Amino acid sequence: MERTSLSLNWSYKDWIALTKPKVVLVMLFTVAVGFLLASGKHFNLILFLSTLVGIGCCAASGAVVNHLVDRYRDTLMQRTKRRPVAAGRVSTEQAAVFAFVLLLGGFFLLYWQANLLTAILSFGSMFGYGVIYSLWLKTATPQNITIGGLAGAMPPLLGYTAVTNNIGPEALIWVLIIFTWTPPHFWALAIYKREDYAKAEVPMLPVTHGVEFTAFHAWLYSLLLCIVSVLPVLLGSQGMIYLVIATAINARFSWYTYKLWVNPSNTHARKTFRFSIVYIMWLFAALLLDHYVRLIAFT
Repeated sequence: MERTSLSLNWSYKDWIALTKPKVVLVMLFTVAVGFLLASGKHFNLILFLSTLVGIGCCAASGAVVNHLVDRYRDTLMQRTKRRPVAAGRVSTEQAAVFAFVLLLGGFFLLYWQANLLTAILSFGSMFGYGVIYSLWLKTATPQNITIGGLAGAMPPLLGYTAVTNNIGPEALIWVLIIFTWTPPHFWALAIYKREDYAKAEVPMLPVTHGVEFTAFHAWLYSLLLCIVSVLPVLLGSQGMIYLVIATAINARFSWYTYKLWVNPSNTHARKTFRFSIVYIMWLFAALLLDHYVRLIAFT
């Protein structure tokens, strides 16, 4: 019998797509780094896996809420018009229940296996992205991603609190690093997707202030990131291995954003965006590598 309702014409791929798995996986990588840095020699596998699953569920819940909030705007954008809720393959009711189940499951798993602090912070991060950013900031100001980036910067802190049950200065620096990285990362995407954002009436910086203005500020943020990313060394929690790697990738990221400012083409914007993902993965991998080398050396 042929299906007559678009809202029922879904597959497991639609449910996976709702959770924005690529974004969540990058977040979980930084969660894992925060967890391992906080663990030192005392690694708890059950707590580690529970933390990843719990935070992953909360982050996925925020992604589903984002799909719900943006379902009408998504239909106007080439990049997003085929998303499950926007295309009608998953109904708003189904997506809302899915988001609630993910959030509830993630919160209670973190409360049960980790601690209440991590559960509350994970809920707050989901609420910040799924509701405050998606529902309000995204359409309220061209600085939407700058302000809203705090929610996306929380994952390494969550990994840290799952182990320690407190908020340490080194974990706050990791948050600051991602917070500073987010604008040039996202503005590069917004530059080559600016026509889509304009159609959807989303006031991203390239739409409201132009491409050159956005590219210039992306470069300035990359320079600020050069300073912020060496704070772990100044704090004493990281050493020369991290400093060398951070300096190398900072130089490259600054060069990408500088070229984007000089020639703000879609090609340079794509290259900058792609490298920004490589940058954050390498930086957090460097934190981990430096930590374990120092741990072995002083054992």
